[in-house]
Amino acid sequence: MRSRWDAAPTNQEYNMEHIIHPASAPSPADLVDALNHTFGKHPGQRASHAKGFCASGQFTPTMEAAGFANGPIFRDGHLQATLRFSVGGGNPGVSDKSRSVRGLAVRIGQGAEHWDLVLLSEPVFFAATPESFVSFLAARVADPETKKPNPDNIAAHNLKFPDGARQPALLAAHAAPASYADTRYYSNNAFVFHSVTGESTTARIIAIPAAGTRYLTAEQEQSFPDNFLEDELATRLAQGPVDFEIVAQLPAAGDSLVDSSLPWQGAGHVSLGRLRVTSLAGAGACDDMVFVPVNLPAGLSPSDDRGAGSDRHRHEPGQWRFRRRLAWPDGDPTPRPRR
Repeated sequence: MRSRWDAAPTNQEYNMEHIIHPASAPSPADLVDALNHTFGKHPGQRASHAKGFCASGQFTPTMEAAGFANGPIFRDGHLQATLRFSVGGGNPGVSDKSRSVRGLAVRIGQGAEHWDLVLLSEPVFFAATPESFVSFLAARVADPETKKPNPDNIAAHNLKFPDGARQPALLAAHAAPASYADTRYYSNNAFVFHSVTGESTTARIIAIPAAGTRYLTAEQEQSFPDNFLEDELATRLAQGPVDFEIVAQLPAAGDSLVDSSLPWQGAGHVSLGRLRVTSLAGAGACDDMVFVPVNLPAGLSPSDDRGAGSDRHRHEPGQWRFRRRLAWPDGDPTPRPRR
């Protein structure tokens, strides 16, 4: 099957109009094609957040969570957690010092009743729609001569899709995280929590590190190796567990419930529980695992999103659908052997 990329020029004369004004809405395959066109295709790797490693831990819900979300995961005590820490983008060789997002994916519980958290280190996503997603990546295809994106293409994208400028501005404002343990992680998308009394509350999810937030210093940006995050976390875990508080951030008046590219002012939060990381795990622990934001337990449902339907199992909201596609290795939902 041909995609919108097949006819796209590959030299410095690359025509952004081909992507910014597509003839049809991007398909899930177009989203993966966009990642591969920007970062290169790396067989056996995830299309997005290709560089990462697995860890193990447990989730312990709070008493407050048991009333806020009516489901066994929020009242059953300690639950097994499988985690994957990652660096954003589709290049498995990217530097740990790169000013890009960090990811934390978590599966809490086992079997049919489990909860997938897919979190990023910035409070906004870089695209509000699939069209913006594809255009954002197209604008960052490296010029074959300069080996860098063409600034004019990025400017053209931002003019058409202002949502694409927010996350890059946040990333440029600080250095890369000094540790996966010293980073806040955000769901970007909102979810609906259903209480034991039948009330429904829309909220975003944040993982707050017990150790606080810390970025690389200017000296560390120069001196640290390109691969340090996994060793740093292993050293830290040898001294004791790493904890995060998982909270539901409540929206303030005017906070968008449907656009993950917009930050929230927030109006307080509800503590859902403690996520404790206890050890690193081999690649087999999570490499074959697909973390999907709509794998939700009882007591939770997706919020209204662009393109949302009333039944999430048959009509997934637009953003949920394209984020599900990106979770598969190679963008293809075909099981692959463990490495």
